[in-house]
Amino acid sequence: MTPSTVQEEEFIKANVQLVRSCIRPYFLQGGDYDDLYQEGMLGLLSAVRSYDPNRNDSFQAYAALCIKRRVIDAVRRDQTRQAHLELETAPVEALGLYSAGHTADPEASILASETAKEIKGTLSGMLSPFEVSVLDRYLEGYTASEIAEQLRRTRKSVDNAIRRVRQKLAEYLSASGDNGNHPFA
Repeated sequence: MTPSTVQEEEFIKANVQLVRSCIRPYFLQGGDYDDLYQEGMLGLLSAVRSYDPNRNDSFQAYAALCIKRRVIDAVRRDQTRQAHLELETAPVEALGLYSAGHTADPEASILASETAKEIKGTLSGMLSPFEVSVLDRYLEGYTASEIAEQLRRTRKSVDNAIRRVRQKLAEYLSASGDNGNHPFA
């Protein structure tokens, strides 16, 4: 049995404080309190509409669970969106490798080029063929979406390959005892 609109409004008004207390520990990057509050209210509305007193013990406990699930889902969606946005808009320098042409000093440029070739050569031995092809295109300035299209792969698989390359680069640099004084740091 579903409650009428008037009953729904009464339940919601009576439980606004529950929403506030449930969303307090969460943070939405790039959002504000009102965004989380809205998600919490949608969770409360869902609880009001789906609550079954014969099946569930207390409405308060059930509503708190629905609110928290809705807010946690929103936070996760936002984190995933932020991660994809960072990968899509990250410049080549964010990967830790860049072309030697970024410096005005010719000697530093040559050293950077040689170091880039050395690290790329070492990484190539550590990378799968797919990761190598993603890295080559990424260093050419293509976005993750463009690389996915070129390689006929999903965007997610390209994002994962970029993350693996970054991780392997970090492991290589830490294992080589690098102190950050090279052009890739």
